[in-house]
Amino acid sequence: MIPGLDPDVARGIALIHRLLVLEVARMREAGVPVGEDDYRGLYVSDAEADRLVAALPGPLADSPTHSAYRREVGELHASACGPLARLCALGGLDAFDLGVLLLALAAEADLGTERLIGYVQDDVTKKRPRVELALRALTPAAEFHARREHFAPGAPLRRLHLVSLLDEAGNPQTPLLARAIALDPRVAGYLLGERALDEALHPFVVQPGEMLAALEPETAERVAALAALPAATLAPPVVALSGPDPAARETAAAMLATASNLGLVRVDFASAVADLGFDEAAVRSLREGAFSEAAVVIDGVDTLSQSDGERLRNTLTRAPLAPLVLLGSRVPFNWPGVRIELPGLDFEAQQASWNSLLAGEDVAEADVAALAGKFRLTAHAIAAAVEGARGHARWRDPAAPRISLEDLQAAARTQSTPILSDLARKIVPHYAWDDIILPADAREQLREMCGFVEHRHTVYDLWGMGRKLAMGKGILALFAGSSGTGKTMSADVIAGTLGLDLYKIDLSGIVSKYIGETEKNLATIFAEAETANAILFFDEADALFGKRSEVKDAHDRYANIETAYLLQKMEEYSGMVILATNLKSNLDEAFLRRLHFVVDFPMPEEEDRLRIWRATVPASLPVSPDVDFGFLARQFKIAGGNIRNIVLAAAFMGAGEGGEVHMGHFIRGVRREYQKLGRMVTDAEFGSYVGFLRPT
Repeated sequence: MIPGLDPDVARGIALIHRLLVLEVARMREAGVPVGEDDYRGLYVSDAEADRLVAALPGPLADSPTHSAYRREVGELHASACGPLARLCALGGLDAFDLGVLLLALAAEADLGTERLIGYVQDDVTKKRPRVELALRALTPAAEFHARREHFAPGAPLRRLHLVSLLDEAGNPQTPLLARAIALDPRVAGYLLGERALDEALHPFVVQPGEMLAALEPETAERVAALAALPAATLAPPVVALSGPDPAARETAAAMLATASNLGLVRVDFASAVADLGFDEAAVRSLREGAFSEAAVVIDGVDTLSQSDGERLRNTLTRAPLAPLVLLGSRVPFNWPGVRIELPGLDFEAQQASWNSLLAGEDVAEADVAALAGKFRLTAHAIAAAVEGARGHARWRDPAAPRISLEDLQAAARTQSTPILSDLARKIVPHYAWDDIILPADAREQLREMCGFVEHRHTVYDLWGMGRKLAMGKGILALFAGSSGTGKTMSADVIAGTLGLDLYKIDLSGIVSKYIGETEKNLATIFAEAETANAILFFDEADALFGKRSEVKDAHDRYANIETAYLLQKMEEYSGMVILATNLKSNLDEAFLRRLHFVVDFPMPEEEDRLRIWRATVPASLPVSPDVDFGFLARQFKIAGGNIRNIVLAAAFMGAGEGGEVHMGHFIRGVRREYQKLGRMVTDAEFGSYVGFLRPT
């Protein structure tokens, strides 16, 4: 017998051994032809069976009848404690179910028993007990067929994945009686005293993080009061933990588990469901809590489909299995019982976390405050950002690494990058304030927008304005003007100034003809951007944020629902949203009322056009002295985007015609741009330079 085995488990295996002895005797009495012949080695001979029987522990003489041993299995079921008792209580198993588990366990625990099972089944290749053997050995003949229901998919043995039934090789339609009983490896390990986690669940078990978060005082007090009950005494013992910071959820989970004298097993449940299916993922996750005497954190429940979420609620309400279940989610999960909402780190907590991790580094206090104000990161993300910044500094100067503010901002952006690749395009900022040529008032408004982000902690938190706002604390701005007047460039400059990511939303990927898909795409964008501290830039926003119309048919109704949904999401968003449009009059008035800024981008006047021409031409471009930028600015009333196109076209013409860019290249570039715009062009507009338009 295996050393250190639980006494009840050892007693149960011994009972199975004696039952097998009776089966050997019954076979021989029935004259089953299992003798020695020329095929010795392909079956278990009588002599081999005698040797295996002799090797079994326990008294073998004067063997009692089967019924006596069945009564003994029943007595074991009634009196057992330890793993056998816990397993029976967990699944509501009766004495017959217990006998099936012990029969399968005996084959797992001893190879000799496995061969003996092959003998009593008259087939050396059938080393796992079949359903027929279990019924024959463990139940009276009168109950033989009635007990078949114990192997139905909904019966405890299979519903809890304690055993599985295997078909014969090459026979997918194997009759029930001929199907082999395989004990689940985790169940076998549990009964044999092993402590390893479920092998099927192992890829989805998340190891606890090294950093726990300090909970907000009022929240910590409530969690401590619930833990003192302890939480495992709740009926059902389930608590929903939600909040944007995984470290805070982990801290609360640890407090609740520790107070109930339980370990902690955290499962990435959504991934487990995707791989194993809902039923198996749920059973294995919850069952592991019972086997490991641990609270089980079912993480990621907010990402489950609506149907899987409902199935999980029903499962936990009916039979949670684990001594304590903690539902982890980023946003609140609809659980009818106890729910704990853990707020994200506020400004002071983030600043304290940055300062703690940057202790000993030469980083200014003002820079740390700026980081805490611009980026809404979790405790884990802040720690990862600091390590990332240290890596940047080492790469730049291995001998004397010194973290800069740029290192920290880059690392913080990396930690807050959203998953928007399918619905948005990330724009890497590369313009500066000197590149923008706008009227003074428009430039001042852009500066004020940056100030809203840089000083929001002071205004919302220290000065109390945040308590006066019912919805989000974000910034909504409208950039209105013709194409090429600098709307996208201005968003680029703001993102670069604030050190935040800029995402240009692809409207073609958002708007869907299928009902509900547009709202789903928008919800994804705003949810990801919320955790990413990103600036959202909706170009040609009138296509998405247009005026609501009178409802004449179902299409109008759903279009209006989409607009109303957008209003809601924008009000809830705490980041910056920039809407760009060529036609401000087409926007819904409800949007305009909610805007913090409306920045007009007019067509540039002659003075501004001259500045744009000169600013667009790099110093390294070989420009001929005959180029008259004053004439170009005075004569052609076009936007900055058109000017950039003309300069680029002229540069390529010059490269192809001798390596210098002269006035003729710019004139020809203007004509090509006018042709693209569909505008009429006359010789008079080109004045004395009209000759450059004629073929040479």
